[in-house]
Amino acid sequence: MMLEFKEEMLIPKINGDVYFSIFELENWLRRICLTAYMIEYGDDWLKSVPKRVFEGYIQRTNRNQELFYFDADNEDNLIWSLTHAELSQLLLENNIYDRVQYLIGFSKERFSQKLNELREIRNILAHNRALSERTGMIVKGIIASMHLAIDKFKTHILYNGDYNIIWDDETNEVGEYFNLQMEGNDWGKFQAFIEENEYLYTLACLPVDRPNIFPSGVKLLKKYKNIIDCILSIQINKQGAEYLIIFSKKLSVEKCKAIIDTFLQKDDVWTNRKFEEQHPRYICHPQLWFYENQRPIEE
Repeated sequence: MMLEFKEEMLIPKINGDVYFSIFELENWLRRICLTAYMIEYGDDWLKSVPKRVFEGYIQRTNRNQELFYFDADNEDNLIWSLTHAELSQLLLENNIYDRVQYLIGFSKERFSQKLNELREIRNILAHNRALSERTGMIVKGIIASMHLAIDKFKTHILYNGDYNIIWDDETNEVGEYFNLQMEGNDWGKFQAFIEENEYLYTLACLPVDRPNIFPSGVKLLKKYKNIIDCILSIQINKQGAEYLIIFSKKLSVEKCKAIIDTFLQKDDVWTNRKFEEQHPRYICHPQLWFYENQRPIEE
């Protein structure tokens, strides 16, 4: 059924479907943007943002602080405060696009075209134009083509098989620090280790045998509040008791050690509430990313 009534208003169902798809897609694009800038610049990435974009972000942040009564996420991370035009500008910056292309596989020309197509879709929806079935098919095709870039990004960031556990490497000061801090550290029913690839470190907290518990969004954000700007993402297994801390190898050794120290604190970050039952303001935080227990495969 293409149309449905909302009281006296007749609404095309496809409009709602496309809104949902764009919400998902733009969140992936913002993740790609943050990842590219943190891989290149570490936590100093804000210094590379064009002045006009940064000033617009500051103005919006000040206004958003007055809207707390909506009980919505008022996250002040610049990437999640950008307009579509600003996000496109950052993604297509010449000094960063090599990183973006590594993450998504698209040439700059092709990606620019796709971002423009997405902008047109957003404009249609913003002006409350009713989509026909044919328009919906065209729009879904454009969105599907963008997901080729998203899938490439997932391969690099969520399901990268190139990570290596750091066991005993005196040349790696960060890995050696972690392993030294783990000596004699009783984690009880959990285990922890550190991994690395070319660009990123990962701290992993895995259960030994803890069924039916889940990382708590609000508790994780409280635990990592003071260092959240140094972290790319907190990745959470959709099945439950397992999470990862991802951060750039461009960080200073001191900041890497601060992340490790926070990670190794024995704070209770767990809950019996499933993710769908937690408060969206916290569990949908821009830096909480979910992954499948096993990488999805096409069959």
